[in-house]
Amino acid sequence: MKIELSNGVAIELLGRQRPHDHRQAVEFIGLGGISVGRVRLRAARRPFLVRADTPEGVCYARFQLGRFQRRRDQVAFELCAEGWPWGRTECHDEYNQQMIAVGHDIEPVTDKLRLALAPAELELGKRRWVGFSYSFEFRSARRKVHRLWTEATWEIGGSLVGNTVLHQGHCNQPVYRGAKRTVFTTHCLKTLHQYGSPLGSSFQLAPRGGLLQTFDFQYAAQGALLQFWPRMESIASLIESPPESELLHVIDEYRFELSNWVRTTPKWVLFSIGKLADHEARDLWWAAHEYVNGRIRARFRVQPTVAAPEIGLKYRSRVVGSKFRMTILDQEVDSVEVPYVIADRLFPRLAAQGIRRFISEVMSESDVTTLGMRRKLDDGVHGDLRCASVCATHRFLPSKFWGGLKAWRYMYEKAHAHGIELGAWFAPHLSPRAPIFQEHPEYRVIDQNSQPFGGGYSFVGLNTADWNTGIYHWVLRDLRRWKQEGGLDYLFTDSWPNLGLLPVNYAARMRTNFRPLGRLFHDIQKLGIQLLSFEGISPFGITRIGITDLQGAQQAQNRAVAGQNDFGWWVGHEDMAFGMCPMVSPSRRSARELERISFRALANRACITWDNQFDLNYRLPAWWVRLNHIYQRAVPHMQWRHLLPNGAGVKWTDGSTEILWLYHDLPLPPPQAGQRLVRAKMQRVERVTATGFVAMPATCRVLAGGQVYRLPGEVALQTNHSRVVR
Repeated sequence: MKIELSNGVAIELLGRQRPHDHRQAVEFIGLGGISVGRVRLRAARRPFLVRADTPEGVCYARFQLGRFQRRRDQVAFELCAEGWPWGRTECHDEYNQQMIAVGHDIEPVTDKLRLALAPAELELGKRRWVGFSYSFEFRSARRKVHRLWTEATWEIGGSLVGNTVLHQGHCNQPVYRGAKRTVFTTHCLKTLHQYGSPLGSSFQLAPRGGLLQTFDFQYAAQGALLQFWPRMESIASLIESPPESELLHVIDEYRFELSNWVRTTPKWVLFSIGKLADHEARDLWWAAHEYVNGRIRARFRVQPTVAAPEIGLKYRSRVVGSKFRMTILDQEVDSVEVPYVIADRLFPRLAAQGIRRFISEVMSESDVTTLGMRRKLDDGVHGDLRCASVCATHRFLPSKFWGGLKAWRYMYEKAHAHGIELGAWFAPHLSPRAPIFQEHPEYRVIDQNSQPFGGGYSFVGLNTADWNTGIYHWVLRDLRRWKQEGGLDYLFTDSWPNLGLLPVNYAARMRTNFRPLGRLFHDIQKLGIQLLSFEGISPFGITRIGITDLQGAQQAQNRAVAGQNDFGWWVGHEDMAFGMCPMVSPSRRSARELERISFRALANRACITWDNQFDLNYRLPAWWVRLNHIYQRAVPHMQWRHLLPNGAGVKWTDGSTEILWLYHDLPLPPPQAGQRLVRAKMQRVERVTATGFVAMPATCRVLAGGQVYRLPGEVALQTNHSRVVR
C-alpha cells in the first residue's frame, strides 16, 4: 500500500496475508520504500521495523494491520500488536542471570500500537527541506512498557555506496564515505579490532546527545537527508553499516517511564533536493547542528558555551607519612598548598601563553579526600572497600584536603586577575560511601540486577544519582555555596553518556535522567556558572574528550581512552570538530603538522590540548602560543560559519565583521575603473596577529594562506577560487 502525503512524500506500507487465516487479516511487516519527488531515501528491500517489550518478558514482534485514518494532513494506522511471552524477564539476580517469570502466559497476547505519519517541512541553511514525521503509540489494559525501538536503513538513492555520512560522535569517524568493503559504527568497542565480538563491546546503544550527535545527516549527488527530533527525549541509538553491506542501519530506542500508554516523540525525516559540493554539505551539517541543539538548549533555557584554549593540571605526587605531596612547576607542597602554587606560579605562565580556561585536579570532597589515608586493614581483612577514586564524590564542595573554600577563593581571584576562567570537575554520580546516599538510599539509580548503577564500573566504586529525587536541590545548594563563597566559572561534567544519560532506574518506574539533568544545567547557569563542558557529545555545552592518536593502527591503543577512538579520523576533517576541546597525545607528528591541525581546528571553533607537548614546566610550543592569542582576537566575531570552496578556508561573521581563516593563498580581484569605494574599503582589511591587527596595504593582491584576516562586513572578495560574500 502506498501512502502519499500532501507535500509529495510517498511511503510504502509492507504487509502480507497470513496463510490459512480465514479472517483475511493482513500482517504489517513495516515501512518499505520512501521517496521525496523521484528520489528514494531508503532501500525498500529492508523493512522499517518496530519492536516493543515488557519487563516481564513479552515481546511484540508481529502486528496486524487495522483501521486506517486520515485526518487533515496526518495519516494513522491502528495495529494489533501480538506479544509473545518469552518468559525471561529484563531483571537479573545478583549473579547477572536473567530471571524467569514463572506461570507466564503461554499464548500470545494482544495490545494496541498506532503508527502516525505526517508531512513536515523546514527552511534551513537557505534551503527547503521536505519530508515527514513518524511516531508510535502503545496502549494496553494489562501490560506496561518502558522502551520501544525502531530499526530502519537510510540510503539516498537506495544504496549507501558513494554517499557521505557526517556524524560527530565520541566513538566513530566523523566523515564516512559509503563503501561495501568498509565499516561504519557508533558501537563503543573496548578496542577497534574487537568489532563483531560481543566480548569486545563497551556499550552498544549509545545515548543521543551523550555519545552521539542529536541528529542524522547524509548527503549524495541527489541532495541531503536530515533526521532529528524537534523535541528530543531520552533516546539511545546504534548507527552502523556492516562490512559487505550497502545499507546504513539506524536503530533508535525510545526510553520512557513504565506505563500502559506511551508515545514516542516524533522523528522528522527531511530531504533537500539538489546537488551539493562537499563544503556546501558541511555547511548544512553545521546549520543542522546549531538548529537542533539550539532547540534543545532553548527548551531547557541553557545558554551555549564557546570553546576556548584550556589546559588541565599536570603534576607528580607521592605520599610521605600521613601527607599527600604534589609537585607543580618543580615545587613540591602538601595538598593544602596546591591551590596557592597554581594561583601564584602557574596562572601567570598560562595567561602569557594564551590559555583562557583552567581545570584543576578534582578538589571536591571524595573518597580520596575523606578516606584516602585509611587502610584496608583498619576494617579487618574482610572489611568493606574503603576507598575508590577522586570520581567517587561525597559533596560538590572544595575539600579541606585541598585547603577548602578559602584556598579555592584565592585561586579563583588570581585566575580572574590573569584573565583565566576557573572550572571544576562535576559528574552525575557520587560515591556509594557518600553520606547523602547513606541517609537517602532512594536517591540512587538501581540497575536491573537490584544493585546501584555503576555505569560500566563496579557499583562499589560509583553510584549514579537519580536526579528526579531530592539530590537535585541538595547538590544545587552546594554549587550555590561554591559559587558564592569560592567563585566558579564553569563545570566539566565527566561520564556524561554512560553515567548521566544511559541509566534506567528500575526502582522508580524505569525513569531516566535526561529531563532533570537538562533542567539542572539551566539552574547551574542561573547561579552564575555559565560555561559547560562534557565528556561526550552534548547539546548543552562543548565536548572535552580524550582521543588516542593511533596513526592508522601503527600505535597500540593505550589506557588513556576507554573504547574505540582514533584522532586520525579528525585530521583533515577539523570542520567536524566544531565545539570540541579534545585532549590528544600525538605520536609521530611533526611540529609543522601539529600547527596546521591546530590552525584548522581553531578555524572551526575547536581547541585542542596537546597533552604531550608540554611537561611540568608548562612551556608551550611557540606556534601553540601564537595561535591561542590569534584565536582570542578573532573569536568574538565567529558566530556564523561558512566553509570556502576548494578547501580554501573558513569564513565567519557576526553580522557586521567577517573573519577569514585561510588554508591557502587567496588572490584578490584586480582593481577596476570606478571602484574607488571598494578599494577604500579594502584598505580596512586587517591581518589578525598574536599582538594585534595589522592593516593590509592597498597594493595587496593576495591574502596569504596560514593567516587570519578581519574584514568589514560590506567588503566582498571575488576570486577564481571562491566568492566570499555576506
